[in-house]
Amino acid sequence: MQKLYLENRKEKLELLNGLSLERDDTVDNITPLQQEVLIVWGDNDQIFLLEKAAELKELLGEKARLEVIKNASHVPQLEHGAKFNKIVNDFLCGSDD
Repeated sequence: MQKLYLENRKEKLELLNGLSLERDDTVDNITPLQQEVLIVWGDNDQIFLLEKAAELKELLGEKARLEVIKNASHVPQLEHGAKFNKIVNDFLCGSDD
């Protein structure tokens, strides 16, 4: 985890500073998707805050499903691998629990 966050830190911060998901800029460019979409997010993500996940879900349309993993940050697949795998498996198998 330390290596993930500390390596190339300056470049990553510059990239994040230039990133935004503004509704006015993207609404015309994003067509609601026809296929089911899974978004998995850590509730303590300090790189992309949870509110961005909700905005993304809304922009992608009704077929987008947001799953939030508690006590996880930016890499929930590493921090809570079993929970992440269950979410992905349930999604792929068509389960809503």
